Amino acid sequence: MKVKVKSDTNLYRLSELLYYRRIMQTQLPETINFVRQVELNRTIEGCYPLEKLGRLGEALLSSEGEVSVKLDFGHSFGFACLKAKASAKLLVTCQRCLNPMETEVTGSFKFALVHSEEEFELLPDEFEPYLIEGEEQSIIDLIEDELLLSLPMVTVHDDACSDFMSSQEKAIKEAKEAAHPFAALKALKDDLGNKTK
Repeated sequence: MKVKVKSDTNLYRLSELLYYRRIMQTQLPETINFVRQVELNRTIEGCYPLEKLGRLGEALLSSEGEVSVKLDFGHSFGFACLKAKASAKLLVTCQRCLNPMETEVTGSFKFALVHSEEEFELLPDEFEPYLIEGEEQSIIDLIEDELLLSLPMVTVHDDACSDFMSSQEKAIKEAKEAAHPFAALKALKDDLGNKTK
């Protein structure tokens, strides 16, 4: 009976893949080699604490919480690509009542990984170019940029968010009703006129 043994390099590669899958599901490194991830056709999921996103933190009331991230490396249209989603619940200021409010921000993006600016023109419209520079690339900077672009221009509560706003809405509604006190009589008169014809 013969037993086939896989080469040490295949075992090493398999153990490396299993190790990274287990690690990458919870904590993400700040930098990673994007080209290597494309070669491995890797999907990475995990979180970053909001406190690591300094530029985003400047727009928030609190940097507590975390950003959930999913990165899919692979090929599309003949280009190495990165498709990703990031989402976070952020504590911001309501621009109407100036009280704290929570908003959920989600960003998804598709990048073609290119090595020179000449390749930009060759890309399909659905991809943004990402110029590969150096050995490793910053995931955290990429995610932070996308979340900053996904922030709403003005954040307000969905409902009337203060007593003042509630009273204002009530006053406006009453003013509209008071502006047309005889509208109901006119509708009744028109209705009676149509029945007699």
